Amino acid sequence: MKRFTLGFIIGGIVCSALTGFAVEYAVTANPFPIKVDGVEKSIEGYNINDSTYFKLRDVADAVGGFTVGFTNNTITINTPQYTPPELSEPTSDDEPITIHEGEVSQRRFAREGDTVIKADGTAVVLKKGPHGILGEGQGVAPDLGLEVPTGGNRRVEAYKVFSGLTDFKDSTGKSVINQIYYVNKVTGEGHWGSEWMAMTSEPTTEGTFEYQLSEDKNWIWMGSEWIQMYVQDPTEAELRAVCDANGLN
Repeated sequence: MKRFTLGFIIGGIVCSALTGFAVEYAVTANPFPIKVDGVEKSIEGYNINDSTYFKLRDVADAVGGFTVGFTNNTITINTPQYTPPELSEPTSDDEPITIHEGEVSQRRFAREGDTVIKADGTAVVLKKGPHGILGEGQGVAPDLGLEVPTGGNRRVEAYKVFSGLTDFKDSTGKSVINQIYYVNKVTGEGHWGSEWMAMTSEPTTEGTFEYQLSEDKNWIWMGSEWIQMYVQDPTEAELRAVCDANGLN
Protein backbone atom coordinates (compact mmCIF):
# COMPACT_ATOMS: atom_id res chain seq x y z
CA MET A 1 0.00 0.00 0.00
CA LYS A 2 1.27 3.46 -0.84
CA ARG A 3 2.01 5.79 2.07
CA PHE A 4 0.27 9.15 1.87
CA THR A 5 1.76 11.93 3.96
CA LEU A 6 -0.02 15.19 4.69
CA GLY A 7 2.52 17.91 4.07
CA PHE A 8 2.86 21.58 3.29
CA ILE A 9 4.83 22.05 0.07
CA ILE A 10 5.59 25.42 -1.41
CA GLY A 11 7.24 26.23 -4.69
CA GLY A 12 10.62 26.94 -3.18
CA ILE A 13 10.78 23.52 -1.56
CA VAL A 14 9.78 21.81 -4.79
CA CYS A 15 12.40 23.72 -6.75
CA SER A 16 15.14 22.88 -4.27
CA ALA A 17 14.02 19.26 -4.40
CA LEU A 18 14.55 19.33 -8.14
CA THR A 19 17.96 20.95 -7.91
CA GLY A 20 19.76 21.06 -4.56
CA PHE A 21 19.18 17.42 -3.62
CA ALA A 22 17.96 15.91 -6.87
CA VAL A 23 20.42 13.07 -6.44
CA GLU A 24 18.68 11.91 -3.25
CA TYR A 25 15.05 12.77 -3.99
CA ALA A 26 13.15 12.63 -7.26
CA VAL A 27 10.03 14.81 -7.27
CA THR A 28 7.16 13.91 -9.58
CA ALA A 29 3.53 14.89 -9.80
CA ASN A 30 1.18 12.55 -7.93
CA PRO A 31 0.03 9.94 -10.51
CA PHE A 32 -2.76 8.45 -8.40
CA PRO A 33 -6.45 9.40 -8.35
CA ILE A 34 -7.74 10.73 -5.04
CA LYS A 35 -11.13 9.92 -3.53
CA VAL A 36 -12.65 11.53 -0.44
CA ASP A 37 -15.51 9.48 1.01
CA GLY A 38 -15.75 7.68 -2.31
CA VAL A 39 -15.89 10.87 -4.39
CA GLU A 40 -12.97 11.59 -6.68
CA LYS A 41 -11.27 14.91 -5.96
CA SER A 42 -8.74 16.91 -7.88
CA ILE A 43 -5.91 17.75 -5.50
CA GLU A 44 -2.45 18.69 -6.70
CA GLY A 45 0.15 16.41 -5.12
CA TYR A 46 3.80 15.52 -5.30
CA ASN A 47 5.57 12.18 -5.00
CA ILE A 48 8.87 12.45 -3.14
CA ASN A 49 10.92 9.41 -2.14
CA ASP A 50 7.91 7.08 -2.50
CA SER A 51 5.65 9.25 -0.32
CA THR A 52 2.88 11.57 -1.54
CA TYR A 53 2.58 15.14 -0.28
CA PHE A 54 -0.25 17.64 -0.64
CA LYS A 55 -0.66 21.31 0.11
CA LEU A 56 -2.32 21.61 3.49
CA ARG A 57 -4.87 24.17 2.36
CA ASP A 58 -5.87 22.01 -0.64
CA VAL A 59 -6.54 19.07 1.68
CA ALA A 60 -8.60 21.29 4.00
CA ASP A 61 -10.71 22.47 1.05
CA ALA A 62 -11.26 18.94 -0.26
CA VAL A 63 -11.74 17.05 3.00
CA GLY A 64 -13.27 19.71 5.24
CA GLY A 65 -13.32 19.47 9.01
CA PHE A 66 -10.57 22.03 9.52
CA THR A 67 -9.39 25.36 8.20
CA VAL A 68 -5.90 26.57 7.45
CA GLY A 69 -4.60 30.08 7.92
CA PHE A 70 -1.41 32.09 8.34
CA THR A 71 -1.34 34.71 11.09
CA ASN A 72 1.59 36.45 12.78
CA ASN A 73 4.09 34.24 10.93
CA THR A 74 2.30 31.14 12.25
CA ILE A 75 0.48 28.43 10.29
CA THR A 76 -2.87 27.88 12.00
CA ILE A 77 -5.04 24.76 11.75
CA ASN A 78 -8.45 25.03 13.42
CA THR A 79 -11.18 22.43 13.77
CA PRO A 80 -14.89 23.14 14.30
CA GLN A 81 -14.47 22.16 17.96
CA TYR A 82 -11.89 24.91 18.50
CA THR A 83 -13.17 28.10 20.09
CA PRO A 84 -10.66 30.94 20.38
CA PRO A 85 -10.27 32.02 24.02
CA GLU A 86 -12.13 35.13 25.06
CA LEU A 87 -9.86 37.94 26.12
CA SER A 88 -10.78 39.78 29.27
CA GLU A 89 -11.26 43.50 28.90
CA PRO A 90 -8.14 45.62 29.41
CA THR A 91 -8.00 47.19 32.85
CA SER A 92 -6.21 50.46 33.39
CA ASP A 93 -7.82 51.77 36.59
CA ASP A 94 -6.85 51.06 40.19
CA GLU A 95 -9.77 48.77 41.00
CA PRO A 96 -8.83 45.23 42.10
CA ILE A 97 -9.16 42.60 39.40
CA THR A 98 -9.65 38.83 39.43
CA ILE A 99 -6.91 36.81 37.76
CA HIS A 100 -7.46 33.22 36.70
CA GLU A 101 -3.98 31.79 37.08
CA GLY A 102 -2.31 31.26 33.72
CA GLU A 103 -5.32 32.38 31.67
CA VAL A 104 -4.97 33.94 28.25
CA SER A 105 -5.78 37.52 29.12
CA GLN A 106 -5.14 41.11 28.25
CA ARG A 107 -4.71 42.76 31.62
CA ARG A 108 -2.29 44.78 33.69
CA PHE A 109 0.32 43.30 35.98
CA ALA A 110 -0.96 41.91 39.27
CA ARG A 111 -1.20 44.26 42.25
CA GLU A 112 -1.76 43.94 45.97
CA GLY A 113 -5.45 43.35 46.64
CA ASP A 114 -6.10 41.50 43.38
CA THR A 115 -7.61 38.02 43.66
CA VAL A 116 -5.97 35.02 42.00
CA ILE A 117 -8.13 32.00 41.23
CA LYS A 118 -5.96 28.87 41.20
CA ALA A 119 -6.57 25.85 38.97
CA ASP A 120 -8.32 24.02 41.82
CA GLY A 121 -10.68 26.97 42.35
CA THR A 122 -8.96 28.33 45.46
CA ALA A 123 -9.12 32.13 45.69
CA VAL A 124 -6.04 33.96 46.99
CA VAL A 125 -5.98 37.69 47.70
CA LEU A 126 -2.54 39.00 46.83
CA LYS A 127 -0.42 40.67 49.47
CA LYS A 128 3.24 41.51 49.88
CA GLY A 129 5.45 39.23 51.96
CA PRO A 130 8.30 39.93 54.41
CA HIS A 131 10.64 40.96 51.58
CA GLY A 132 8.06 43.24 49.97
CA ILE A 133 7.45 40.76 47.16
CA LEU A 134 3.89 40.46 45.88
CA GLY A 135 2.53 36.95 46.44
CA GLU A 136 5.53 35.83 48.49
CA GLY A 137 4.71 32.53 50.19
CA GLN A 138 1.17 32.42 48.76
CA GLY A 139 1.81 29.64 46.25
CA VAL A 140 0.46 31.49 43.22
CA ALA A 141 1.89 32.76 39.94
CA PRO A 142 -0.24 35.89 39.34
CA ASP A 143 1.60 37.09 36.24
CA LEU A 144 1.76 33.68 34.61
CA GLY A 145 0.43 34.26 31.11
CA LEU A 146 1.67 37.81 30.63
CA GLU A 147 4.43 38.80 28.26
CA VAL A 148 6.18 42.14 28.19
CA PRO A 149 7.23 43.30 24.71
CA THR A 150 10.86 42.21 24.85
CA GLY A 151 11.01 39.30 22.46
CA GLY A 152 12.91 37.42 25.16
CA ASN A 153 12.41 33.82 26.20
CA ARG A 154 10.04 32.68 28.92
CA ARG A 155 10.01 29.49 30.98
CA VAL A 156 6.25 29.85 31.22
CA GLU A 157 3.51 30.14 28.63
CA ALA A 158 3.35 33.80 27.67
CA TYR A 159 0.78 36.05 26.08
CA LYS A 160 0.75 39.67 24.98
CA VAL A 161 -0.18 42.32 27.49
CA PHE A 162 -2.74 44.92 26.64
CA SER A 163 -1.32 47.77 24.59
CA GLY A 164 -2.00 50.46 27.20
CA LEU A 165 0.36 48.85 29.72
CA THR A 166 3.41 51.00 30.33
CA ASP A 167 4.57 50.02 33.83
CA PHE A 168 7.00 47.13 33.34
CA LYS A 169 8.32 46.92 36.91
CA ASP A 170 8.22 44.11 39.44
CA SER A 171 7.67 44.29 43.20
CA THR A 172 11.26 45.42 43.76
CA GLY A 173 10.85 48.34 41.37
CA LYS A 174 13.12 46.78 38.76
CA SER A 175 12.21 46.61 35.09
CA VAL A 176 11.05 43.18 33.97
CA ILE A 177 12.19 43.81 30.42
CA ASN A 178 14.56 40.98 29.42
CA GLN A 179 13.80 39.16 32.67
CA ILE A 180 12.36 35.65 32.94
CA TYR A 181 9.27 34.75 34.95
CA TYR A 182 10.08 31.58 36.88
CA VAL A 183 7.59 29.20 38.51
CA ASN A 184 8.54 26.79 41.29
CA LYS A 185 6.64 23.68 40.27
CA VAL A 186 6.73 22.25 43.80
CA THR A 187 5.00 25.22 45.44
CA GLY A 188 3.26 26.68 42.38
CA GLU A 189 4.70 30.09 43.21
CA GLY A 190 5.88 32.39 40.43
CA HIS A 191 7.97 35.56 40.38
CA TRP A 192 10.24 37.53 38.10
CA GLY A 193 13.94 36.71 38.41
CA SER A 194 14.86 39.82 40.40
CA GLU A 195 12.01 39.11 42.84
CA TRP A 196 13.28 35.59 43.46
CA MET A 197 16.78 36.95 44.11
CA ALA A 198 15.40 39.46 46.60
CA MET A 199 13.36 36.96 48.62
CA THR A 200 15.48 33.80 48.76
CA SER A 201 19.15 32.97 49.20
CA GLU A 202 21.20 29.80 49.05
CA PRO A 203 21.14 27.74 52.27
CA THR A 204 24.33 27.99 54.33
CA THR A 205 24.43 24.31 55.32
CA GLU A 206 24.90 21.32 53.04
CA GLY A 207 22.05 19.01 52.15
CA THR A 208 21.81 15.54 53.68
CA PHE A 209 20.09 13.63 50.86
CA GLU A 210 19.52 13.83 47.11
CA TYR A 211 16.56 16.00 46.04
CA GLN A 212 16.35 17.58 49.50
CA LEU A 213 14.42 20.84 49.43
CA SER A 214 15.42 23.85 51.48
CA GLU A 215 13.09 24.98 54.25
CA ASP A 216 11.38 27.47 51.92
CA LYS A 217 11.31 24.82 49.13
CA ASN A 218 13.06 27.19 46.74
CA TRP A 219 16.41 25.35 46.62
CA ILE A 220 17.15 21.68 45.90
CA TRP A 221 20.23 19.68 46.89
CA MET A 222 21.58 17.90 43.81
CA GLY A 223 24.88 16.04 43.89
CA SER A 224 27.01 18.36 45.97
CA GLU A 225 25.37 21.77 45.63
CA TRP A 226 22.19 23.74 46.15
CA ILE A 227 20.37 24.74 42.95
CA GLN A 228 17.44 27.12 42.65
CA MET A 229 14.33 24.97 42.42
CA TYR A 230 12.38 27.74 40.72
CA VAL A 231 14.67 27.84 37.67
CA GLN A 232 14.40 24.09 37.12
CA ASP A 233 11.91 22.68 34.64
CA PRO A 234 11.48 19.12 35.94
CA THR A 235 9.61 16.40 34.11
CA GLU A 236 6.64 14.82 35.87
CA ALA A 237 8.83 11.87 36.91
CA GLU A 238 11.54 14.17 38.30
CA LEU A 239 8.97 16.27 40.13
CA ARG A 240 7.46 13.11 41.63
CA ALA A 241 10.93 12.01 42.80
CA VAL A 242 11.48 15.37 44.49
CA CYS A 243 8.09 15.22 46.22
CA ASP A 244 8.63 11.61 47.32
CA ALA A 245 12.07 12.40 48.71
CA ASN A 246 10.62 15.23 50.81
CA GLY A 247 7.40 13.53 51.87
CA LEU A 248 5.17 15.85 49.86
CA ASN A 249 1.85 14.93 48.26
